[in-house]
Amino acid sequence: MRYRFRDLPGLLRSAQGRKSLRAGQLARFWPIIRGFTLLWRRTVLRRVRVVAVIGSLGKSTTARAVAQAIGQRIPDGISNSNNALAMDLLSRSPKDSHAVLEAAVSRPGKMKDNALMLNPDIVIVTSIASEHILSFKTLENTRREKAEMVRALAPDKTVILNADDSNVMWMKDQTVARVITCGFSSGADIRAENYRILQDGYASFIIRAERESWTFRTRIPGRHMVFPVLAALATAMVEGRGPSSALENLEGLEPFTGRMQPVMTPSGARIIRDDFKSNRESVYAALETLRSFPAKRRLLVLGGVDEIRNFELYDFYKNLGREIAESADYAFLFLPKKIFRRCKTRAVEGGISPEKIVRVTGDPLAALPLLPPDLGEGDVLLIKGKNRHRTSRLSLKLSGRKVECRITAC
Repeated sequence: MRYRFRDLPGLLRSAQGRKSLRAGQLARFWPIIRGFTLLWRRTVLRRVRVVAVIGSLGKSTTARAVAQAIGQRIPDGISNSNNALAMDLLSRSPKDSHAVLEAAVSRPGKMKDNALMLNPDIVIVTSIASEHILSFKTLENTRREKAEMVRALAPDKTVILNADDSNVMWMKDQTVARVITCGFSSGADIRAENYRILQDGYASFIIRAERESWTFRTRIPGRHMVFPVLAALATAMVEGRGPSSALENLEGLEPFTGRMQPVMTPSGARIIRDDFKSNRESVYAALETLRSFPAKRRLLVLGGVDEIRNFELYDFYKNLGREIAESADYAFLFLPKKIFRRCKTRAVEGGISPEKIVRVTGDPLAALPLLPPDLGEGDVLLIKGKNRHRTSRLSLKLSGRKVECRITAC
């Protein structure tokens, strides 16, 4: 990003501004940094085992789960592209047995560079979804780009695929590496069964692998959050760790901020913060989780949905209305007026009371006075949005934190 000279004093006064300036300056030297990182990986880090996590959704939670299972440094969920990814790799030393990294791309032509730079020993593919669909145009283009990491693997390497995603499973024929599949699918090598959300908010399921089975409890709700556990277990087993010790480590995995993160309010209500990404698949997955929660009342605050193409807007929001009716007793939606009307019409047809689905405008805290005044024990509130929607402010306010920022974009 280019800044004018008159912007510099303001940027230098804040930590985020200084960070943006550093990133801008580093971007100028990307070819040099990339070349040095290639050399670093093949010399200094040649004995370090690199695990690369790729996919449209779930990378950060999966990378954290893998690091937790094998006792390595927990990734920050931010250093996943270009200079940030390079700097993360450069921060590793020969003393590290493993480096768990997530690699993101936002447009075509980048994953091959990531594969060359990371030279991974294990690749985990989480999902292929509509994130960045405006750049890639189709899911086929998205999977083709992400498969560059899988194609780069030698026969002695390993790829771990999500057995429940057909676009991920397509990559099985794109590699000569060993393939391990994980998921709910009956044909998965490492399989989950009997998933349920418990009264205390934990999720429970059975894991089956190599004729063994374990009952597992996790603090992170959502069927779509099972794959990170299975992939982490698969990685641990490939690396010679005992499955029981890996699962014991995974039981201590904390939810990542804003990714299906349960938060209790002082009044006893349970918030599910999922305010980092908000494309169609993540919205539907979050609503399915809300629907599965044992609760007195289920409430939804939706900051918006990204990456919906113009020609599919109305059909998408009509379908979303039906999903909301099946999942929530109350819904508070930050949507444009025309889109909201279509969404509400389908939600009311699906059974939600008209007065319980409300359009909200302005700052996310505008939803606060609209919530039931007796919000408390037994209630589950899903707060869904993307980080730019700033719905995290509502989560923080309800959990008793002081929220003063009202900036709509930064």
